[in-house]
Amino acid sequence: MKTKWMCMIPVVALALNLSACGNGQEYRNSSENGTMEMETQSQEDCASENTGNKSNNINMIDLQDNDTDKMIVEVGTVKDSAFSGKVSGCYYADGSRMIVEADKLYLYDTGKGETITSADISMEELCVQTYADGYFIVGQENGGGNDSSMVSQSDVGINGYILNKNFEIKNVISFNEFLSDDFILQPAGVAISQDGKQIAFGGFKGLYLYDTSSQKVRMILNYSENGRADNMEIATMESLIFTGDNTLVYVGTAIDASNGGDGFSVHGTVSTDGTNLTITKKADYQIDTGEVQKGGELLIMPQSFDTNNGTLLMLDTVSNTERMMSFSSKSEGKDGVFCSAQGKYVAASVLGENSVTINIYDTVSGKNIHKETVRNSNNTYFLRIPQILILDESGTCIVVLGRGIGEVNTLITTFGFEG
Repeated sequence: MKTKWMCMIPVVALALNLSACGNGQEYRNSSENGTMEMETQSQEDCASENTGNKSNNINMIDLQDNDTDKMIVEVGTVKDSAFSGKVSGCYYADGSRMIVEADKLYLYDTGKGETITSADISMEELCVQTYADGYFIVGQENGGGNDSSMVSQSDVGINGYILNKNFEIKNVISFNEFLSDDFILQPAGVAISQDGKQIAFGGFKGLYLYDTSSQKVRMILNYSENGRADNMEIATMESLIFTGDNTLVYVGTAIDASNGGDGFSVHGTVSTDGTNLTITKKADYQIDTGEVQKGGELLIMPQSFDTNNGTLLMLDTVSNTERMMSFSSKSEGKDGVFCSAQGKYVAASVLGENSVTINIYDTVSGKNIHKETVRNSNNTYFLRIPQILILDESGTCIVVLGRGIGEVNTLITTFGFEG
């Protein structure tokens, strides 16, 4: 899927890749640290030389020849001059807009290539959600660092910001203030309803509901008392999503209600009054509960790194039915899986020594519809999984490299694809 956490850091270098053949491109960006080179290469070779105007100040429109007419492919752009500080992440807002996390949060339009506005919010482990009237941003208080252990989580706390469509802060919520003997495991365990009236959050002991009007909290599910179904007992709810004003889908862990023992990953549903709890365990599939993402009505649940076999579990949250998708190879999935904003596409990244290859899949057909490789001579950028953002409407893929690596500037490259 993240809220407020960022401190001031040096000027960022953003590499933008746009091509005259639609996908292959190269951009050089001079910075205080020297010249950086980003190069992307699409699956299809360009038959002609790239004659496009390579600039991070305009939105490129590339013309591609096919057997009939010319097709216009518009690719969003990202300008390095639009932000201050090191970029730590990009998150979908709506349409062609995204929220960029740097020294503060910026609402940025990739179509126009400009910042719309900003909000003075700084957090860690950011999670961004949209609702009818604006944006809900959740994260750790600054000071949590990269330690995601339960101790550090409970010490630093989880905060939430409610913003309107104009990106103005309307409410700030400190969730740990409501929990005297419990704490939230991660920001993804907090979700807002589409009407903005309720916020659900999962603690270590139970599930809670916050009323945004009364600003009161009540426990709606105590795991040890009424958190059982099908001989399984809920241990944690680490990812939550509203699928209606009164229904939640969760991903977490459970134990055998009869014998206890080790926990295992599960998903299920529960009503906001704590009734109608379901618990589903997928045989031979261990969900990485920290990497669950929602796109449209689709919930994607990547496998845990150590059990990855090149398949992806997806849940249709409307029909509450599971679907499985297979990647092109069994090695895909362990280097990051990313869902598009509307759930039409899934991207799987494969890290190399000096490159990352991004395969984009259609979630309905399961077909690999595009393959793109991003290269850089500095292999430090490929020591960690990148962040990938897919904008369904424009067919734009945004790849963020080095955001969590202090020794290098953040690099961002964009490319277009056809669904």
